[in-house]
Amino acid sequence: MPEDAFEDTYIGQRAARWIENVPDDGYPWHLFVSFVGPHDPFDPPQTYADRYRQADVPDPIGGDNDKPRHVHRRRLNLPADQVMQIRRQYCALISLIDDQIGKILDKLTQRGMMENTIILFVSDHGEMLGDHGLYKKHVAYEPAMRVPLIVSGPGISGGQVSDALIELIDLNATICEFAGLPAETGIDARSFAPLLWGETHQHRKNTVTAERHYRAIRTRNHKLIENVEDIVELYDLDADPNEINNIASEQQETVNRLRQQMNQRF
Repeated sequence: MPEDAFEDTYIGQRAARWIENVPDDGYPWHLFVSFVGPHDPFDPPQTYADRYRQADVPDPIGGDNDKPRHVHRRRLNLPADQVMQIRRQYCALISLIDDQIGKILDKLTQRGMMENTIILFVSDHGEMLGDHGLYKKHVAYEPAMRVPLIVSGPGISGGQVSDALIELIDLNATICEFAGLPAETGIDARSFAPLLWGETHQHRKNTVTAERHYRAIRTRNHKLIENVEDIVELYDLDADPNEINNIASEQQETVNRLRQQMNQRF
C-alpha cells in the first residue's frame, strides 16, 4: 500500500486535522489518538521498511527451560534471519508513528496551543519480539509489560528521566489533577503529578498485573509471577534483568513476602 493509505498514517493525519479545526474559544478539549502500531503483523510501508533493511538491532533474549507450560506452548522456533527481520520491521513502525506525532505537535505549535496543552504518550502493552522465543504479549516478562510513558506540558520540566513504578490506571487520576478535577472515587488509581512537578521521586512501591493464566507483582528489585496450576517464578531484576534465572525455589522468604503484598493489592 502507499504510505498515505497505511492505518497509522491515516490516524495521524486525522488527529492533526482535528487540531487544525478545533475552535479556539478557550473551551478545554481532550483528544485521544490511538495508533494501531507498532503491532503484528509488522507490516510498515516500504518507504519505512527500507530504512531498516540492514539496521543493526539487538539480538533477542535467549529462551530457557524454567518457564511455565503456557510459555512453552507459545514459543516459536523461527529462523534467526526472520526474527531479526521482525525486529527491524518493528523499528520501522515506530518511526512511522514518530513522524505522525511530529505532525500533531506541529499543528499544536501552529495553533499556539503548546503552552497550555498536556501531552501524554503511552502504550497499552509491550512486545516480546522473539525474546524467550515469544511474540506479542500475554506474559508478565519485561518486554511485554514495560511501556513508554512520556509526559509534557505546563509545569513539567523537560529532560527528566524517572524509574518510578507507575500503573496505567494512574493516568486517570493524573489527568484529573492536571485538569483541576477531583479524583474519581472507588478506584485504585493514584496521580503521579507530584512526580512530574518534581515534588517527589517515588510513586508506587509495586505494580500488579493479571491475566487468566497468571498474576504478577513487580517491585523495584524483584518480580513474582504466580502461574495457574503451574510453577512460581521469581526474578531478581537487578542481577537478572532479562528474567532468565528463576530463583523462586532458592528464596522462599522473598516469594512469601511478595505473595502477601500481591494478595493485599488484589
